[in-house]
Amino acid sequence: MSQSPYAIDGGSAFCTFLDAKKAFDRVDYCRLFRELVKRKLPGIYVRLLVNLYTNSIANVSWNVILSENFQVKNGVRQGGIVSPVLFFFI
Repeated sequence: MSQSPYAIDGGSAFCTFLDAKKAFDRVDYCRLFRELVKRKLPGIYVRLLVNLYTNSIANVSWNVILSENFQVKNGVRQGGIVSPVLFFFI
């Protein structure tokens, strides 16, 4: 039986998993935009993101029934191209 390379000489290996699916829903817009300004992202991009995120509406679809529209007040878009980058900034 061979030894794991991590167990040779008394070494240890640790592994941690992070499920960040719900974390994207909890991003606070004010904090995000302040952080982007603090990191000197050009103002045109910050304004674009502010407009994109603060004017977002959504609805819930269940079977064939749609809910009324409601304003999205926090979170970055799951599956969005820039969402992981924006999430990293906070």
